[in-house]
Amino acid sequence: MNALQATDLRKSFRVEGRVIDVLRGVTLAVPEGAFHAVMGPSGAGKSTLLNLLAGLLPPDSGEVSVKGRSLVGLPDHELTLLRRRSVGIVFQDCNLIPTLTVAQNIALPALLDGRDVPAERMETLLRLVGLTHRRNQPADRLSGGEAQRTAIARAFAMAPDIILADEPTGNLDSPAAAEFCATLTRLNRELGAAILLISHDPQVAAAADVVHILRDGQICGAFETGHDPATVSANYLERMA
Repeated sequence: MNALQATDLRKSFRVEGRVIDVLRGVTLAVPEGAFHAVMGPSGAGKSTLLNLLAGLLPPDSGEVSVKGRSLVGLPDHELTLLRRRSVGIVFQDCNLIPTLTVAQNIALPALLDGRDVPAERMETLLRLVGLTHRRNQPADRLSGGEAQRTAIARAFAMAPDIILADEPTGNLDSPAAAEFCATLTRLNRELGAAILLISHDPQVAAAADVVHILRDGQICGAFETGHDPATVSANYLERMA
């Protein structure tokens, strides 16, 4: 079963009396435990696609399912629970609560669900993101890289089926971005949740196993990365030509 399946997703917006078709029939699948990425130029619809996949926006038509369960048409309460328990989301802005510690921020999704993160899982998450020594540090004292690694640990806290990451390295310098990608890879391999990463950067997308190209609101191809930025760049430029 696929961790995430999108079928013929369509989304348009009305702007100043004009209808703009942002997504025009997007179909893609992320198998259980896989690490995929989506690349595309600015305005291709990447962030809109992620919002639809996360259930933050409804599609005009089409289907989104997580582990076979459709998000489309779910009542708000059920959609909120499914998103909290089965979908981890990481945005470019970390959205940490500055007065809470690293460990408290990681535990937030579980606390909202009326439970605790098991101690063993918390220790595993802190170890995998390299923040065991910073567990009691308030979020407002973290570096950008540490804050984003806290955010990814938080996304994994509920043992979700799929992690969605929208340009998560956009505010990081190159060393911090590389460290973040290495962290994502470790979490994917050791914890098993599938990942779909949105990025325009070949260096970042090369962390994934497969890249899907989004152009003019449609998927126009996919390829294996070999974890090589040069391969990613060459394939991307070929499809943009």
